[in-house]
Amino acid sequence: MGISAKWRGRVPVALLTAGSLTVVGLAIGGASGVPELEFLKPGHWVLNSALGKVFHIDGSTKQVNAEVAVPDADRGSLVVQGDTSGYVVGRGKYTEFGKSTLRVEGTTAAPSDDEVPVALEVTGGPYLVYREAGKVVRLGADRAEPIATGERLGNPVATPDGTVWLHYAESGRLCRLAQGTTAPSCPATVASGHAGGLTVVGDKPVFVDTTSDTMHLAENMSRMKPLGADVPDDAKIGPGDVAGRVPVLDPRGKLHLVDSADVVGDRPPAEIVIVPLDPGDYTGPLSTGTTVAVLDQRNGTLYTYDSTGGKRQKTPVPAERGTPRLTKGEDARVYVEGGEGKHVLVVDPEGKVTPVPVNGTRLTSSRALTQPPSETTAQPTTTQQLPQGNQPTVQLPTRRQTPPPPPVVPASPPSMPGNLQVSITTQVVDATVTWAAALDNGAPITAYHVSWSRDDGSLPGAATVPGSGPLSYVIPGIWSGADVPFTVTVVAENRAGRGTPAVVRTAPQPSSRSITLSKGPLADRCSESDCYWMHVVVTGFEPETSYDAYPHSTADGYDNPGHGFTTDAEGRATFNAFYYHGVGHTVWVTVGDVESNRLEWE
Repeated sequence: MGISAKWRGRVPVALLTAGSLTVVGLAIGGASGVPELEFLKPGHWVLNSALGKVFHIDGSTKQVNAEVAVPDADRGSLVVQGDTSGYVVGRGKYTEFGKSTLRVEGTTAAPSDDEVPVALEVTGGPYLVYREAGKVVRLGADRAEPIATGERLGNPVATPDGTVWLHYAESGRLCRLAQGTTAPSCPATVASGHAGGLTVVGDKPVFVDTTSDTMHLAENMSRMKPLGADVPDDAKIGPGDVAGRVPVLDPRGKLHLVDSADVVGDRPPAEIVIVPLDPGDYTGPLSTGTTVAVLDQRNGTLYTYDSTGGKRQKTPVPAERGTPRLTKGEDARVYVEGGEGKHVLVVDPEGKVTPVPVNGTRLTSSRALTQPPSETTAQPTTTQQLPQGNQPTVQLPTRRQTPPPPPVVPASPPSMPGNLQVSITTQVVDATVTWAAALDNGAPITAYHVSWSRDDGSLPGAATVPGSGPLSYVIPGIWSGADVPFTVTVVAENRAGRGTPAVVRTAPQPSSRSITLSKGPLADRCSESDCYWMHVVVTGFEPETSYDAYPHSTADGYDNPGHGFTTDAEGRATFNAFYYHGVGHTVWVTVGDVESNRLEWE
C-alpha cells in the first residue's frame, strides 16, 4: 500500500507546545486507509509480525491510523520513533521508515547481534541502549557512531530535557549523556558491590539502592532516604514516578510505592505502600504519571494501580503466540503489545484500559483537517475597482509585517559548566579537572571558580581560573597516598553573578588485586622429607612492577625474609617460594595490604 504521488515528498512536521507537553504532529496523505491530509497525533507504533507491517495507534482515539510495510522485520522487534522517522529494532539490525513518506528508507546493522535494546523516546533521540554490550546508539539524521561504555549497563532512564542517565553495573558509576553530546560524564558512584536502578521523579534522576534499601539523588548520591522495606537486589525499579512515589517491583509478588518527597523536595514523606500481587511472572512497573502498571506475563494479565496502591483495573491480554510486552509511549500512555502485535492494550493516564485490534481493518482518518502553519504572516490581498464598468481589477501588492526588534534581555548569571570530569588513578596523587564552557547568558564569563574537599573533610581548597583561560585545573595532592573519595565543584561567573555549579564526586575504583595460595611441588632444597613449595598466583596488580611477598604461619616463631617478584604486562605473577612442612598449620601470603586465602597445610 503506497502513498499518492502528490504527497510522496516529506511533509513538514509541526511541533505544538503547551506547558511541558510537546505534541509532534505528522502530516500525511494518500496512505492506505488515510484518504485525507491529516496530522498523526501522539501515540505508539507496533509491529504486527504476522502481517509484516507496523501500525500507528492514536493514543487519544484508540484507533489505528497509519501503517508501513516492513516485511523482513523479526517477530518481537521494538518500534520506536523520533521527530521524522520510525525505527523497527530487532536483533542485529534496525530498519528506518519515514513518518511522512510511510516507506522504508534503509536498514542498519546494530552494534550487537545478541540482544534487543532498551529504547528511550526522548528529546534529542530516540536512543537504543544495548545493556549487555555496553553501547548506546542515538538514532536520527546525524547517524552518530555508537557510544561504547566499556561495561554492562543497568536499565537507563531519561529526564524531560533529554538527558539520558546510565548505571554502569560493574563499576557502579552513574553517568549522564546530555542531549547533543557524544561522551557520558559521571558525577557519582554507587557503593561498591551494591545493586539497584535509576528512576526519574519529576525532572530529577534518583538511584534506588536495593542492597542498602535506600534512595538517593543520582547527581551526587546525596539526600539518602531509607525505603522503609527490605527489597531484594533483583527488584525492578520503575523508570518514572507515580504521583511522586517510586514504584519498586519485587518479582516474588510485591509492588512497593515509595514516597520520594524528602529526596526531591522538602516535604515529609508518606509511609511506604506495599501491594501484594497474585502469583505470576511480573514485568514493569511503568507509570503514566498517575497510574502504575505491572504485567503478569505467565498468566497474560495487566494490573493497574493508583499512587495509594488502590487497584484500578485487572485486564486480560488477548492470547497470542510469544510473550506480551509492556512499553511506554511518547504520549505518556502505557501500552501492552501482544506477542505477535495483533492486539494492544492502551492505558490512559487516569488508568482506563482500552483494547485495540491491530490488523489493518480499522484504519481511520481524522475528520477535522489541520493545515500546517505558514512561516510568514501576510496582510490579505485586496482589490480596487474603478468607477467605470468593465475596467481591469488592480491587485495591490502583498505586504509582509515587519516584526519588531527583539527586546533587550538583561544579562543573567552563566549556565552550569558542562561535562565536568576528573581524571585521576591510584598511581597518582594529583587530579586533573576539565569542563566545557558555560553559556554566558548575555555577559562574558570572567572566571570559573573551582573548589574541592574530601569526604572526610580533609584537604579542602579552592582556585579561580580566568574565563578566557583553559577550561581545566590540576588539584595537587588530593589523594596524598590515601584514596579517600572527594567532590569537585565548578561554577562560572559573569558580571551578573555566579551561575549554577557543576558537581562531580570521584571515588577510587574497587581493588581487583588478589593472591591465590595453594600447595606446590616437592621442594628438593628442604632438609625435611615431606617439604613442599607454596604456589602463589598474583593478579590485578600494577603491570611490570616489583613487589615483595611474605609468608605467614600459625606456627609459633615462624619467620621468613620474603620473596621479591615482578609482575608482567597484565599485572600477573606466578611463582613457587617458601617451602614448608608443618602439617596441620595454617599458612597465608601477603603482598602489601593484600592477603591471600588461608590454607591448612596437609
